Amino acid sequence: MRRDYRVTHGLTWTWLTLWVIQSQIHLCSSMIFWTAYVEVKYLSPGTNQTVISVCECGVYGSESPLKPASGFVVLPNLDSLACHPNTTFTIKQEPWIALIKRGNCTHAAKIQAAQREGASAVVIYNLDGTGNGTNTMSHAGIGNIVAIMIGNILGRDITDLIESGSEVYMNIAVASRHGPWNPFWIYIMSFIFFGITAIILGYFIFVVISRFYQNRQLRIQQRKIKKVTEKAVATLEVRRLRRTDPEVEAEESSCVVCLDSFMRCDVVTTLPCSHLFHKTCIEPWLLEHHTCPMCKYDILIKEIPVKPCHESPIPPADVRFGPSSVSGLLGNSPGVVTTGETQVTLNTQTAE
Repeated sequence: MRRDYRVTHGLTWTWLTLWVIQSQIHLCSSMIFWTAYVEVKYLSPGTNQTVISVCECGVYGSESPLKPASGFVVLPNLDSLACHPNTTFTIKQEPWIALIKRGNCTHAAKIQAAQREGASAVVIYNLDGTGNGTNTMSHAGIGNIVAIMIGNILGRDITDLIESGSEVYMNIAVASRHGPWNPFWIYIMSFIFFGITAIILGYFIFVVISRFYQNRQLRIQQRKIKKVTEKAVATLEVRRLRRTDPEVEAEESSCVVCLDSFMRCDVVTTLPCSHLFHKTCIEPWLLEHHTCPMCKYDILIKEIPVKPCHESPIPPADVRFGPSSVSGLLGNSPGVVTTGETQVTLNTQTAE
């Protein structure tokens, strides 16, 4: 029992350790993010030349599909934050990408507003004063639409170009993965965790089945012993006490189970060890313990025979005496016979 407790306790701590490791793996997995290449093309207002700028300055949202997107950049009408439920966009050409400022409402609400209008992607630029800093967006429940975040400076520059009348075209492409863990090791650790969890679960199932089987065998054995005990109790001597019985006449004679003195007409049971008890007292005791309360005599000793001890298969040693010297007998101590090879001590007394 003590060993089973130690094994179970050790396995529990092992499982808890693995669970903590797996939790840390999931935590690290949530820290992984993908950057995006952002290419911006527009006509310079002064020279009418095409200006192209490319930077790895976007960050894909945590629920965004990792795929490219492109289109003309469109700002929301009236509300740059796109938090109003009736937000609209002035669309001139397809496909188009919505450029929305961060703040006042959730990222999911902004993305949904652009998605309702048919945007192919959503770009959210950061708050004022954050420079080119970005964060990983969380926007659960949004459909299959590309969503990235860019810095405030780049977002303001694009907004100024559009508000000045320039058409801005944007290409978004998947860049590189960033985070503390390599995906290969995440898969390996997850496989190890689930594998060991399956082994521990299998062990517990095995222990439960083993205990169930042992308890079942114990109940079967107890039922068999109870039947044998009932049979043995039925063969015990039962009689009714008379006035002349010594148990009635003796003042100190009493049943050790109920501690009541034996009275005339009491029905008593005599055990093979000659101890006497009330029948109604001793029978429940025997069915539970099958031993005498006084001397611990087992009433099943005749019902369950003990197997005789097996005789040793090794035959007794063949002691052979070599030629003895008659002259040596008189000088030896009593009970010792000297031969040519050894001395044998005699345990029998010398007859007169």
